[in-house]
Amino acid sequence: MEIAIICVPYQNDVARWGMARGPQAFLDAGLVDALRATGHHTLEPVWIELPRSERTRDTVTNLGNLARRTAAEVELALRRPDETFVVVLEGNCTHALGPLGGLAQVKGTPGIAWFDAHADMHTMQTTTTGLLGGMPYAVALGWEFPDWREAAGLDHPVRPQAAALIGTSDLDPEEVAALTHHPILHIDASALMEAGARERVAQAIRPRAREAATWYLHIDLDVAGPQVVPGAMTPAPYWPPRHHLVEAVAAVTRSVPVAVVSLAAYNPEQDQQRLGAAFGIDMLMAVIANKE
Repeated sequence: MEIAIICVPYQNDVARWGMARGPQAFLDAGLVDALRATGHHTLEPVWIELPRSERTRDTVTNLGNLARRTAAEVELALRRPDETFVVVLEGNCTHALGPLGGLAQVKGTPGIAWFDAHADMHTMQTTTTGLLGGMPYAVALGWEFPDWREAAGLDHPVRPQAAALIGTSDLDPEEVAALTHHPILHIDASALMEAGARERVAQAIRPRAREAATWYLHIDLDVAGPQVVPGAMTPAPYWPPRHHLVEAVAAVTRSVPVAVVSLAAYNPEQDQQRLGAAFGIDMLMAVIANKE
């Protein structure tokens, strides 16, 4: 299989600091070698940059510009003559809109399977922190910042029926209310604690496979907790076992037509042993193996 790798080395719109170093850390940890060792052809990684001419004083505008550039590269990869699977290495979750927009331009509005300890479903009306990293899923669903979503090329919001949130253990009351109100598939971390996680996830998400022609799989590494991924910016109260998460992401890939996958929110500066990079690569390899 041909695999395109697109790197977005920014934490929000800030480069060369913290999670902005995550994409390079995955490459340094042997991601390309791991893919090639299993017989896949990887294209030369593409790096997204925000030029000075496009940088503004407004972070949301900057994120929209980064999303537009990311979407263009995702679209280009998906339109290659050979069927190409796209891997996006994101600094943090704010860069999920670009892959979604690029996928939408080629195959129509996608579904989302979002692995995260948090929901990332806040809006400016519900947030108590103002953290933009807590909002990208809400943006994709059309609840906030249409300018950001439209800059990414995601012309139509993702339908809640084609949306899944998996592995959460730290939800704010407003996010719980949103999940109650909208028909989004929610699989809490507690459902992945015991044996049989693969089967439970597959059984839950498989009926939604036809809600979208194609799906985007987003993996925020804090879904695994600090023993597996040290240095997470926003720790949660509990996490599923590492191998259950690998099983769960494999189950999603077998159950819905995933075309783009991303790894996000890894800060190598807080992880001297690179445990988080190894976990991210294992999650990605489980996706690739089950994509075949």
